[in-house]
Amino acid sequence: MSEKKDPSKSPRDTNGPVVKTGPTAGQNRSRNEDGSWRKKRSDAGETKKKSGCFLTSAACRFKGLPDDCNELEKLRQFRDDYLLSSAEGTAMVEHYYSVAPAIAQRLTEPAELEQVWQVICRCIVAIQAGHNELATNEYRAMVHVLQRKHLGVVA
Repeated sequence: MSEKKDPSKSPRDTNGPVVKTGPTAGQNRSRNEDGSWRKKRSDAGETKKKSGCFLTSAACRFKGLPDDCNELEKLRQFRDDYLLSSAEGTAMVEHYYSVAPAIAQRLTEPAELEQVWQVICRCIVAIQAGHNELATNEYRAMVHVLQRKHLGVVA
């Protein structure tokens, strides 16, 4: 006989999963109606539409890399541990979430995706060297250029 899980208990109380990245990082993962933990989007068997992707994800797909590749994981950790630890960084992330899906939808040219990939690589090198401001400025500048080109607006 299988024991039904108590949906009122937090994952921290039951050794259940806690969201590690994204806007809900640190919060408890929710449960299904049967009390089981919901799966992560990446293991739920759902396919993501190209129109909903973000810039780094688009460039990584262009390179044939999975959603859990080293580059994406490093940038997610950078976002969660560094950017979201300050008001300025949080504002930058919120702005990114507001424009990146529309930019990514228009980001289809291989040469442009390669340019985005090169910026990602420079950011990873800067982060690994402890140059967080340099990585932040590099990524912000890329988003600014892409926003102007693809959306015709400047923040």
